[in-house]
Amino acid sequence: MGRGPEEPRAANAAEHGAVPPPRGARQDDAAPRHAVERHGRDGRARGGLLSSSAALVLIVVPCVAGLVFLASQFAGMARVFFAETALALFLGALTLVFGFWVLRRIRPVRDPSLHACLAAVSWGLTAATAAGLLANGNLLSLWSKGLGLAFAGVWGAALTAPLNEEVLKLAGVVLVAVAFPRAVRGPVDGFTIGSLSGLGFEVMENFVYTMNAVVQSGGTGGMVPVVQTTIVRVGLTGLGSHWAMSAVAGTAVGLSAAAAWRPGPRRALGAALLVLLAMALHWLLDSPLMGSLPGVMFKVAVVFLTTMAVYFTVRHTYRRRVRRALASEGAALGMGRSASMALAGRHGRRRELGHVALPERAAVERRQEQMLAVAEDRAARYVSAPGSDRRLS
Repeated sequence: MGRGPEEPRAANAAEHGAVPPPRGARQDDAAPRHAVERHGRDGRARGGLLSSSAALVLIVVPCVAGLVFLASQFAGMARVFFAETALALFLGALTLVFGFWVLRRIRPVRDPSLHACLAAVSWGLTAATAAGLLANGNLLSLWSKGLGLAFAGVWGAALTAPLNEEVLKLAGVVLVAVAFPRAVRGPVDGFTIGSLSGLGFEVMENFVYTMNAVVQSGGTGGMVPVVQTTIVRVGLTGLGSHWAMSAVAGTAVGLSAAAAWRPGPRRALGAALLVLLAMALHWLLDSPLMGSLPGVMFKVAVVFLTTMAVYFTVRHTYRRRVRRALASEGAALGMGRSASMALAGRHGRRRELGHVALPERAAVERRQEQMLAVAEDRAARYVSAPGSDRRLS
């Protein structure tokens, strides 16, 4: 049987490391056909529009309410300490922008959905923090009455924050996963969205602690309390703070989302253990144990290294599945195995584009995105199936 009109171009592209168009597809196709069939034109799963819309409302309304609450709490303080407040907000904005960039880049293969990321950060900044302030006060009062003022004064933070703050941040990850189902389809997505929810919470909590430090100094410390608090909370404990704990808990959401929210016993147990691990890490960091500077650094290291162990585990599994799917897609299109698998990394895609003539790069880049969409869709579909790695081979 002779070659069709697309096959000579595919063979020529494969020889030069470019990405040929999928068989029978136009060069300007923006998404693989089966992805559109499964998820609809807007990227939502069929039948999930109502729940997605409801989840989006449940994100927006608490965020607006939380923002109003926080503004009312700190408006008076901002008027009295305007310069200190401005500096605290500026340093918080720098932390937020840098952390947002880093945490989006840690997702392997491609950056996550910008809308989902913004929703997660907004939830942590406003809704979760405002609810956390209210819940913390109530729980601390409960501990004081039931366990005594002395005990609550020492252990109150360790008993309070892991319970309410981790649950509140995790609720935002669940809502984002429902509102943006294409953005959270597996553990690696849950890790990323969870870390961003924690980042937002961390930035706002830093602001709260900074303003408290200004008041505790009697208003005579100027900018010093602002800078000192930022150095301690960002430079000293930042690597093992809320973003890390929420990333671990968010991985549990990704596990459940990968199973269409109907996880089996093993997956449900794994998700529960991840949430408990996040709470245990939070308890360790807030506990009075090892309160010296070396002790605090040790606790931060434990939180960070544990988080990285979870990250590299889910990252390795996800990249392996995507690479195998890319190899399969590339073989069907006549591409070399190394050229197709190179698309699993940002540097690899840039390297492959460097082999293409400048006028053709835009079209080749679109075809790279097509192949990645297909590969990531396959990886997401197989992530919940037993023996999925063998099926992708």
